[in-house]
Amino acid sequence: MTTAFTQVEDSIAVLDMGSNSFHLVVARVEHGEIRTLQTFREGVRLGEGLNENSCLSEVAQQRGLACLKQFGQRLEGLPQESVVAFATNAMRIASNSQEFLRQAEEALGYSIQVISGVEEARLIYLGVAHSLPSDPKRRLVVDIGGGSTEFIIGDQFDALLMESLAMGCVSFIDRFFPTGTLSKQNFQDAVNHASNELLRVSKRYRKKGWANCYGSSGTVRAVAQACQQVCGQDVITKPALKRLRTKILEYSNTCEIDVDWLSSARRDNFIAGLAILTAIFDVLKVDEMRFSSGALREGALYDLVGRSEHEDVCLRSVQSMQGRFNIDMAQAERVSTCAKQLFEQIGEDWSLSKRDGIRLRWAAQLHEVGLAISHVQFHKHGEYILNGADMPGFTRQEQQAIAFLVRGHRRRLRPQLLNNFSAKQKASLLRLCVLLRLSVLLNRGRGDSQPPEVVLKVKGVDGLALALNDDSFDDFPLTLSELAAEAERLGSAGFNLSVLTT
Repeated sequence: MTTAFTQVEDSIAVLDMGSNSFHLVVARVEHGEIRTLQTFREGVRLGEGLNENSCLSEVAQQRGLACLKQFGQRLEGLPQESVVAFATNAMRIASNSQEFLRQAEEALGYSIQVISGVEEARLIYLGVAHSLPSDPKRRLVVDIGGGSTEFIIGDQFDALLMESLAMGCVSFIDRFFPTGTLSKQNFQDAVNHASNELLRVSKRYRKKGWANCYGSSGTVRAVAQACQQVCGQDVITKPALKRLRTKILEYSNTCEIDVDWLSSARRDNFIAGLAILTAIFDVLKVDEMRFSSGALREGALYDLVGRSEHEDVCLRSVQSMQGRFNIDMAQAERVSTCAKQLFEQIGEDWSLSKRDGIRLRWAAQLHEVGLAISHVQFHKHGEYILNGADMPGFTRQEQQAIAFLVRGHRRRLRPQLLNNFSAKQKASLLRLCVLLRLSVLLNRGRGDSQPPEVVLKVKGVDGLALALNDDSFDDFPLTLSELAAEAERLGSAGFNLSVLTT
């Protein structure tokens, strides 16, 4: 990385912490289009540092932190809202990801989100769709990364089917070509393993169908370039893959490969990607694949500048969860409306952000999701569902935050459940949880009676004063009793709720 970053007004940036490489893209929006200003890449190979216990090695962590410090210097001066930094498969599966994430955010100077495989797929498709001419025909998009491969079927800009499989170049190198050894047997072993993974999704994808197939990211680009130089064609086909395999397997080790169409830096990834592509063409019955210049980072850039569209994606995910788990929509809306009103009254005094308000709204809409499992301890069931569900538009941290709010909306409030969050995030989430708890309490009647209108004010650091707007608690004796009990529960969590009865 020798190019210095020149800050440009209204710049935006995306950092992709992949399992193989870290990529930084700095861009700006001009006349509704994104223009890339500078790009940086470092071969960190974070996924290579995962041991048998899925723990990131100290060496891999230090490589990552050194890269992030340099990227942080290049981003210095850009506001937080103009930078999106995310991590993918290696951080999804690493058992010590939380500790590394704290160090990584400190090194970079910006927050880092761990995105799910489905969210990664959504962003990849968005990037590919923006790079292609408008076409009403259905597409299959394949992105081979360092630790996972994403498959998306979509129409225009809408992703219809998304899947992320745990097979990538770095993981395949470690498993099938650990010392660079090449043979027909270990290549076939890699193809067989990828084929077995693909069997999980092949039926659904072939049933959905597609007209055109596109591949994205570095590995597919390298294979596409090889097809052009070796086979004289602009598309990847099954015969071309077979021809490339034959040429590569003339060598006994990747370090011996000496062909003008493959750089030394790409040799290891190439053989792993070739095996994965071979399985994809076999199992999914792909005829030909074209390379797309757009991918994950481009999709994240478009997602960053199109936040209203991003919120629509989140809303669709929430609505999907509501339908799938038969949530009482009317009650969810009552609690959500009340939470919004309370947030508007004290959000600024409690230093809560606009994003916090949105997070509170999602939690209110989903607070009863656990009832689909059991009425007993349904708040815990809800936490479990939200932590494990695929929710396009949401990062892993956002899902964990909403899961905490749902877990904490009733019974005892347990701040220790937030130990994996930063001190600032912990404070905000606890305050949001208090607002959600009060909103649920005030709507216990579930619409059978009109809930009281309340006025909420901040007293001190974590103190609240609650009073009725025009009514008297004489008309709401049950609410008064429940508020008194709630004041005791909140007190044990460090909050002081005063209920003003006169």
